[in-house]
Amino acid sequence: MALSDLRREMVLAAIAEYDRLGRDAFLERYGYGPARDYFLRHQGRRYDSKAIAGVAHRGVGGRPLRAAEFSGGNATVARALIRLGFEVTAPGTVIDRHSVEDLLQKIGSLRTATSPVTRAPKRHQPLTLLWAIGRAVRGEERLTSWQTTSAELRALIEEFGLDDDRPNPEFPVLRLHHHGLWDLPGHTGAPPASGQAAQQWMRTHRPDSGLQSWVHDLVTAQEDIRAQLVVRLLTAYFHGVDLNTLLARVGLAPDGSATEPPADDSVLTPRGGSPTPGRREVITNRVARDSLLAEQIKRAHDHHCQICGTRLVLRQGFYAEGAHIRPLGRPHDGPDEPDNLLCLCPNHHVLFDRGMITVQDDLTVVDMVSGSRLGTLRLAPNHEISLEHLTYHRRNIGPDHGTEDRTAPSAL
Repeated sequence: MALSDLRREMVLAAIAEYDRLGRDAFLERYGYGPARDYFLRHQGRRYDSKAIAGVAHRGVGGRPLRAAEFSGGNATVARALIRLGFEVTAPGTVIDRHSVEDLLQKIGSLRTATSPVTRAPKRHQPLTLLWAIGRAVRGEERLTSWQTTSAELRALIEEFGLDDDRPNPEFPVLRLHHHGLWDLPGHTGAPPASGQAAQQWMRTHRPDSGLQSWVHDLVTAQEDIRAQLVVRLLTAYFHGVDLNTLLARVGLAPDGSATEPPADDSVLTPRGGSPTPGRREVITNRVARDSLLAEQIKRAHDHHCQICGTRLVLRQGFYAEGAHIRPLGRPHDGPDEPDNLLCLCPNHHVLFDRGMITVQDDLTVVDMVSGSRLGTLRLAPNHEISLEHLTYHRRNIGPDHGTEDRTAPSAL
């Protein structure tokens, strides 16, 4: 049962199953707990290395290994996977005993109040997190005075909150503190986030506050993880909001370091930078811009194409394109929201926009010319794809629907 008998194709098969099932279902099926130290990194995604190695071993012994049958760590799993050419992250990706997975889990388990009018989850905590992530990206101090925090959160809640939301910044700060994401250094005994007592405590103590240091360090250091968190928050809490305006408002906007678009009006994403808008002439004059939302989607996938896994590396930076599943504008009127966007390489963007490639409800990618299966659409944590938009694309995009020549792709 030696891991030294593993072959690369066995590991790739386990990775494909992990992508298809999702992390939680994969670990549950094979009886593995979440990894905390060592992760396999493949095409921009992180995988629980011990679980992948154990499941891959079925190609050697005819069945997956159970977690108790072998040990994980650098001397066993990491060594075997590195020998096969895979990248395995070191325990340095765990900060203060917290892993990326801990952060993803906490963001996914926020307990938000519900609007009695719309029955939608309130946006105070998500707005507070987006504001703090924007500050981290801009290199601002982790801790902020209560005067600044209160004023800026109040303005965000008034602008992007639900119609019946009260702009009370005390409550999201306290809720996030008790959830383990927000730091109130030097202050103990913070009250529960409800009622006048909570508001009075905050106004009396006026604490400097901000993201917990481990959260701040993770979102600052790992661009793809940060983007996955942002996409998760946008998808869960801000349906119907102009997401590009929101991203700009919280400081997750281009920083001005982009290169000029090349002659074909495609858009580059410089390492650590952002793209520059351009114009192109198709049938009508339209903006070929890299929206802030599309930028988050591409970063969530680390600029790897969701169909082929390719990431183009140019001198100026990484290159990928955001593709809307249901096109924007008339006659399709698709939404500019995360579940309607894919991260694709230029070739597959063109083919997808022309209907030469479709995606089935089980995420199988099909070449409509040959009828062959191209594989399974690659996913990133917290970026969900709308099956409704995929169905619309299959039924309405392509030469059979008269859209092959009229629907030209734009590099997003």
